[in-house]
Amino acid sequence: MLDFAERHAKPDLEVPADIEMALARPDWRQRVLWPVSLAEANRIVASQAARAIDWAARLDDELVRDGALLALPTILGYGRAIVLAALATKRAAAAGMRFIGSAPELAYLASGEGAPPARAGLILPPGRVRGSFARRVARIQSWSGFGGLPRALLRPDAVVVSHNALLRTAAARQRRSIGFRYAETMLAAARVHRHARRAVDDYLGMLAETLLGDAVQDEPYRTRALALLQAVAKPHLDKALGDMAGLRSIPLPDEIWSGSGGLYAPRALGLEVLRRGGKVVRFDHGTPRGFVRSGEFTALLELAVSSEFVLSTEGAAEICLDDPAARLPPGRQAARVRGASGDPTFAAIPMSRKDREKRARPRVVYAPTQLLGFRQLLPAQAPDVVYLDWQLRVAEALRGLPISLICQPHPEGLLAHRSHPLEEVATTIRGNFDVQLREADVFVFDYPSTTALWQAACTDARIVFLDMGAGTFSPRIAKLVAERAQIIKVEHDEQNRPILDAAALRDAVLGASRPVDPMPLRRLLAGEP
Repeated sequence: MLDFAERHAKPDLEVPADIEMALARPDWRQRVLWPVSLAEANRIVASQAARAIDWAARLDDELVRDGALLALPTILGYGRAIVLAALATKRAAAAGMRFIGSAPELAYLASGEGAPPARAGLILPPGRVRGSFARRVARIQSWSGFGGLPRALLRPDAVVVSHNALLRTAAARQRRSIGFRYAETMLAAARVHRHARRAVDDYLGMLAETLLGDAVQDEPYRTRALALLQAVAKPHLDKALGDMAGLRSIPLPDEIWSGSGGLYAPRALGLEVLRRGGKVVRFDHGTPRGFVRSGEFTALLELAVSSEFVLSTEGAAEICLDDPAARLPPGRQAARVRGASGDPTFAAIPMSRKDREKRARPRVVYAPTQLLGFRQLLPAQAPDVVYLDWQLRVAEALRGLPISLICQPHPEGLLAHRSHPLEEVATTIRGNFDVQLREADVFVFDYPSTTALWQAACTDARIVFLDMGAGTFSPRIAKLVAERAQIIKVEHDEQNRPILDAAALRDAVLGASRPVDPMPLRRLLAGEP
């Protein structure tokens, strides 16, 4: 089989590698290609995460191990991008192409000139909380009422350090006293304490080798990728070790509750509470862990830093445990995984919207996910340039149908505070998705790990899912999604661009509606009605 370079030798072709460079060229959409397929990218980043967890588990120094577990989610966000960019740069160069991009990492991978950029500016101090006592009282009162407030302030049985709707509901149902303190405030207090800095340089080489694996073996790209991985890891690992050392100097509750383990300050506090033999209970939110296969991410983000991990329902908890990749290596005790009685975020969504106005044209909402910049997720999503071109092609195809089209891109990401190119194609709305949940007749999605998809699944609106391979549903969920949504399998061409089947999209959007039963998925998310 011919490799990418042999199939696509295009000497001197400049290929935009990020959104900044793409939008600066009027002809950028004629230059869209990518040397790494989405399927290959997903294999690489899943393997990378599994190796990273194993590396951290084998560290003998307890402080370094906890610091590594604290820093790895951030390091991996950029580590995935570095490894995939190194592989893409190597293959593009072999084909005679030149990647052009604004990210300094791309320039370093191409030339090796100068010092590898570290992105140390990403490190921020804990956020200051204004009016913290009044807000603390309000938080506690929201689940304890006024009667339970004094004890929850003075002698709580457990302390919430970050929250979400599922956690608040669980706290309200407790007979114990549940207090509240801001994780950021406690971490700021820990940073006041002076402590000896632990050198991290001895660990950087092995960490970089772990993250790169065998994804890039050819020189000079392997050496450059290793240098970039060490540069991006060093400031984050150094900060994490300092924070974990500082937390050893302050009093902490014996039991804390928090939202996701992906938030830095609550993650740090939880690791120290666990070290002291305490209890850490974390609560899921958004796309339930396990619905989309990314067990390595679940293991690192939640199970490695918790005593208990609570999902919306027992059914959702069972699905989370189905994924063998969520199992931690020996030496790391995983959290107990259990379910609650339903997530109120999903329960509040109106299932039936029979009272919405009758329209001559159905209201169709296309809701793509965010553009990432120089980061990557697990599961991996298409590179920004490829994905933006795809979004525009989907919107352009939908615009030609007899529908009322609304594009609602993800509110976060690279274009969060800028004009979105979709605005030139169709009416584009930012912000509150609740309006669409009440009014849309048809939703079109193309990324499975987005909360909007699962919110829409709780309604009686029709769903069209364009499956580009950006993540795989777990077996139980795949069956339910196939019954709930119309799925269009998206193939990719030889340049790794997704191929839009406009006729299939038209038929799915305009075709006769089959009966919609949101209850099987809704029960997993919202609980019993």
